[in-house]
Amino acid sequence: MVLVACGSGLAACGESEPAAPRLRNLVYCENPEVAVPSCSIAIGYSRSDDSALAAKLEGCASAAGCHGANAVTSWTLNLSGSVENALAPLSTTLGVNGDYLVDQFDPDCSDMLRKLTSDWGAGQRMPLAGTPWSTEETDCFRSYLHEISN
Repeated sequence: MVLVACGSGLAACGESEPAAPRLRNLVYCENPEVAVPSCSIAIGYSRSDDSALAAKLEGCASAAGCHGANAVTSWTLNLSGSVENALAPLSTTLGVNGDYLVDQFDPDCSDMLRKLTSDWGAGQRMPLAGTPWSTEETDCFRSYLHEISN
Protein backbone atom coordinates (compact mmCIF):
# COMPACT_ATOMS: atom_id res chain seq x y z
CA MET A 1 0.00 0.00 0.00
CA VAL A 2 2.83 2.39 0.77
CA LEU A 3 4.47 1.65 -2.59
CA VAL A 4 1.26 2.45 -4.46
CA ALA A 5 0.92 5.74 -2.58
CA CYS A 6 4.54 6.68 -3.40
CA GLY A 7 4.04 5.82 -7.06
CA SER A 8 0.96 7.96 -7.37
CA GLY A 9 2.68 10.73 -5.42
CA LEU A 10 5.49 10.83 -7.97
CA ALA A 11 3.03 10.99 -10.85
CA ALA A 12 1.17 13.82 -9.14
CA CYS A 13 4.40 15.81 -8.82
CA GLY A 14 5.18 15.30 -12.49
CA GLU A 15 8.41 13.45 -11.81
CA SER A 16 7.40 10.62 -14.11
CA GLU A 17 7.18 13.02 -17.08
CA PRO A 18 10.40 13.92 -18.92
CA ALA A 19 11.42 17.57 -18.95
CA ALA A 20 10.71 19.48 -22.14
CA PRO A 21 13.88 19.78 -24.23
CA ARG A 22 15.44 23.20 -24.63
CA LEU A 23 15.10 24.56 -28.14
CA ARG A 24 18.57 24.56 -29.65
CA ASN A 25 20.23 25.24 -32.95
CA LEU A 26 19.78 22.00 -34.83
CA VAL A 27 22.08 22.95 -37.70
CA TYR A 28 24.92 21.39 -35.69
CA CYS A 29 24.08 21.38 -31.97
CA GLU A 30 22.42 18.20 -30.72
CA ASN A 31 21.64 17.13 -34.29
CA PRO A 32 22.24 13.36 -34.56
CA GLU A 33 22.24 13.54 -38.36
CA VAL A 34 25.03 16.08 -38.74
CA ALA A 35 28.31 14.86 -40.18
CA VAL A 36 31.57 14.98 -38.28
CA PRO A 37 33.35 18.30 -38.69
CA SER A 38 35.53 18.60 -41.76
CA CYS A 39 37.25 21.40 -43.63
CA SER A 40 37.53 21.47 -47.40
CA ILE A 41 39.70 24.62 -47.43
CA ALA A 42 43.28 23.37 -47.47
CA ILE A 43 45.13 26.22 -45.77
CA GLY A 44 44.55 28.55 -42.83
CA TYR A 45 41.84 26.90 -40.72
CA SER A 46 43.89 24.73 -38.35
CA ARG A 47 45.55 25.17 -34.97
CA SER A 48 48.99 25.13 -36.66
CA ASP A 49 47.95 27.66 -39.35
CA ASP A 50 44.97 29.85 -38.48
CA SER A 51 45.81 32.63 -40.96
CA ALA A 52 42.66 32.36 -43.11
CA LEU A 53 40.42 32.16 -40.05
CA ALA A 54 42.18 35.15 -38.49
CA ALA A 55 41.61 37.09 -41.71
CA LYS A 56 37.88 36.20 -41.65
CA LEU A 57 37.58 37.31 -38.02
CA GLU A 58 39.63 40.49 -38.51
CA GLY A 59 36.64 42.48 -39.74
CA CYS A 60 34.80 41.60 -36.54
CA ALA A 61 37.79 42.33 -34.30
CA SER A 62 39.12 45.51 -35.93
CA ALA A 63 38.74 48.88 -34.22
CA ALA A 64 35.83 49.58 -36.57
CA GLY A 65 34.29 46.13 -36.00
CA CYS A 66 31.59 45.32 -33.48
CA HIS A 67 33.91 43.12 -31.37
CA GLY A 68 37.15 45.14 -31.54
CA ALA A 69 38.74 47.71 -29.24
CA ASN A 70 35.74 50.04 -29.60
CA ALA A 71 33.26 47.21 -29.14
CA VAL A 72 29.56 47.94 -28.96
CA THR A 73 29.01 44.47 -27.48
CA SER A 74 29.79 43.08 -24.04
CA TRP A 75 32.80 41.11 -25.35
CA THR A 76 35.79 41.74 -27.58
CA LEU A 77 37.91 39.61 -29.86
CA ASN A 78 41.65 40.25 -29.55
CA LEU A 79 43.49 38.80 -32.54
CA SER A 80 46.95 40.08 -31.57
CA GLY A 81 47.96 36.45 -30.97
CA SER A 82 46.49 33.19 -32.23
CA VAL A 83 42.80 32.70 -32.94
CA GLU A 84 42.79 30.01 -30.24
CA ASN A 85 43.99 32.56 -27.66
CA ALA A 86 41.40 35.07 -28.88
CA LEU A 87 38.57 32.54 -28.51
CA ALA A 88 39.67 31.15 -25.10
CA PRO A 89 38.05 33.89 -22.94
CA LEU A 90 34.78 33.43 -24.83
CA SER A 91 34.33 29.95 -23.35
CA THR A 92 32.94 31.61 -20.19
CA THR A 93 30.80 34.22 -21.96
CA LEU A 94 27.15 33.52 -22.74
CA GLY A 95 25.79 34.65 -26.08
CA VAL A 96 22.31 36.03 -26.72
CA ASN A 97 20.98 32.52 -27.39
CA GLY A 98 21.93 31.32 -23.90
CA ASP A 99 24.89 29.18 -25.01
CA TYR A 100 28.58 29.90 -24.49
CA LEU A 101 30.11 31.86 -27.35
CA VAL A 102 32.71 29.09 -27.59
CA ASP A 103 31.54 25.87 -25.95
CA GLN A 104 34.70 23.97 -25.08
CA PHE A 105 32.77 20.81 -24.14
CA ASP A 106 30.40 20.71 -27.12
CA PRO A 107 31.83 22.94 -29.87
CA ASP A 108 28.77 22.35 -32.07
CA CYS A 109 26.71 24.28 -29.51
CA SER A 110 28.96 27.37 -29.60
CA ASP A 111 26.90 30.51 -30.08
CA MET A 112 29.55 31.99 -32.39
CA LEU A 113 29.10 29.03 -34.72
CA ARG A 114 25.33 29.34 -34.61
CA LYS A 115 25.46 33.05 -35.48
CA LEU A 116 27.21 32.17 -38.78
CA THR A 117 24.44 29.82 -39.92
CA SER A 118 21.02 30.43 -41.43
CA ASP A 119 19.52 29.49 -38.00
CA TRP A 120 21.22 32.25 -35.97
CA GLY A 121 18.51 32.48 -33.29
CA ALA A 122 18.26 35.72 -31.29
CA GLY A 123 19.86 38.90 -32.55
CA GLN A 124 21.20 39.00 -36.09
CA ARG A 125 23.22 36.77 -38.37
CA MET A 126 26.94 37.51 -38.35
CA PRO A 127 28.84 39.19 -39.70
CA LEU A 128 26.60 42.24 -39.66
CA ALA A 129 28.61 44.00 -42.35
CA GLY A 130 29.82 42.20 -45.42
CA THR A 131 28.99 38.86 -46.92
CA PRO A 132 27.83 35.93 -44.75
CA TRP A 133 30.39 33.16 -44.45
CA SER A 134 30.12 30.39 -47.01
CA THR A 135 29.11 26.88 -45.96
CA GLU A 136 32.73 25.80 -46.46
CA GLU A 137 34.07 28.61 -44.23
CA THR A 138 31.50 27.85 -41.54
CA ASP A 139 32.36 24.13 -41.70
CA CYS A 140 36.05 24.99 -41.34
CA PHE A 141 35.31 27.21 -38.33
CA ARG A 142 33.34 24.31 -36.84
CA SER A 143 36.25 21.97 -37.50
CA TYR A 144 38.62 24.48 -35.87
CA LEU A 145 36.43 24.72 -32.75
CA HIS A 146 36.53 20.93 -32.46
CA GLU A 147 40.31 20.92 -32.89
CA ILE A 148 40.95 23.47 -30.13
CA SER A 149 38.50 21.84 -27.73
CA ASN A 150 40.41 18.53 -27.72
